[in-house]
Amino acid sequence: MKTICVITIGQTPRTDMIPPLKSYLPNDTRIIEKGVLDSLSIEEIQNLCVEDGQTTLVSRLKNGKSVVVSKEKVIPIIQKLIDECQKTEIDLILLACTGKFPFFLSEIPVIYPDFLLNYAVKGLLREGKLGVIVPLIQQSEMISDKWNEVDFKTYITSTSPYDGSHEEFVQATKRINESQVQAILLDCMGYSNEMKNIIREHTNKPIIIARNIIYANLAELL
Repeated sequence: MKTICVITIGQTPRTDMIPPLKSYLPNDTRIIEKGVLDSLSIEEIQNLCVEDGQTTLVSRLKNGKSVVVSKEKVIPIIQKLIDECQKTEIDLILLACTGKFPFFLSEIPVIYPDFLLNYAVKGLLREGKLGVIVPLIQQSEMISDKWNEVDFKTYITSTSPYDGSHEEFVQATKRINESQVQAILLDCMGYSNEMKNIIREHTNKPIIIARNIIYANLAELL
């Protein structure tokens, strides 16, 4: 039996994320969840707000609502959670965020979705222009830079996987349809197949969900 630790930027349990992950894994796989915000008070979470020059990350609280934090402020907390994993019988760590992170110190293999997603999409499409849906439009510069690294131009629009309505997904799709893109990418681990199905009703373009790419590749290691 293999054990994986899923580290989320928000709070656990991730009832939106773990059940779909299990469908990719062997039945006897054990999953441990750790959340960056799990042990923090409301005031402490507010202190992780994004300041000038910092990178915006969006995740989910245990009540299902979205939360916005600074990547730079949560990096030390992520390292602390990874350190905790070193003391237990864990075979693999999944950092459940598609944002770009530095490599963390770990003797246990860590899956970095941003790196894996970039090169999976590169293998599928080679180059061109992507229509990218992200939780917040404030993430546009970060997302544009990330995809430029693997030779993609981007048209970026936003709809939250946690707070976004059906109609907001429809409108985001219509905006992308007006641009010349090869495919639509849902660039956050919170986006689901249900959201993909909403988009599919309003476009003929290929639709790629980040979490599906990550889960399928992670399963190959177990």
